[in-house]
Amino acid sequence: MKCYLQTIAMTIAITILAGCHRLEPNNNPSPTQQEALNVVEHPPKFITTDWQTILSPLIDELLETMAVNGNNTLLISDVNNRSNQYISPTAINDILVKLLNRQTIFQVIDNNIVNLAKQNLGIPNDDALVSRAKMVALARKVDADYVLFTIIDQVPKLPDTPAEVSLELIQTKTGEIIWQFSSDQLATNQN
Repeated sequence: MKCYLQTIAMTIAITILAGCHRLEPNNNPSPTQQEALNVVEHPPKFITTDWQTILSPLIDELLETMAVNGNNTLLISDVNNRSNQYISPTAINDILVKLLNRQTIFQVIDNNIVNLAKQNLGIPNDDALVSRAKMVALARKVDADYVLFTIIDQVPKLPDTPAEVSLELIQTKTGEIIWQFSSDQLATNQN
C-alpha cells in the first residue's frame, strides 16, 4: 500500500511539473510575447480629477452674484451624478464644505445633523436617486434656508477634457431655483 501511495504521489508531481516550463531569455520575442511585455512595461495612466479646481470658480461665481439677506443656513445636497463614471460624493461634498467655510454669506449645516435627518426621513447615506424635491425636504427637516444642488454630467476622461458640472441654489421655503451656473457658462465667460 505504501508503494502504491508513493507511485500516485510521484505521478501527481510529474503531472504538475510537466505543466510548468522555464522561461529562457529571448532576444527576439514573438509578437505575442512583445505585446505581453508592452502591457507590463507601460501600465495604464489613471486620470485623477481635481474637483477643487473645477468647483472653486463655480462657488466664487455664486458668492459674487448672490445677494442673500436674512437667515443664510445652507444644506449642501448629495451629488446628482449623471455621468457614467464613479464619483466619490463624499469627496465632492467635503470640497464644497471647505470652499464654503471660507466665506461669511452662508452657514453650512453640519454633516452629522444632515445624516441624522436622512435617517429620520429614510434617505440612505449613499442614495443614488438624488432629486431636488428630496433635498428640499431634507433642508426643511434641518431648518436650512437654501440648498446647494450639484449635478455632474461629465467627468474628464482625458487631462484636456473638461468636466460638466452645474450648481443650483434652491430656496427651501418655495423650492424655487434662485441661482444656477455651470462649468459651460464659466468657459464661455472666460473666452
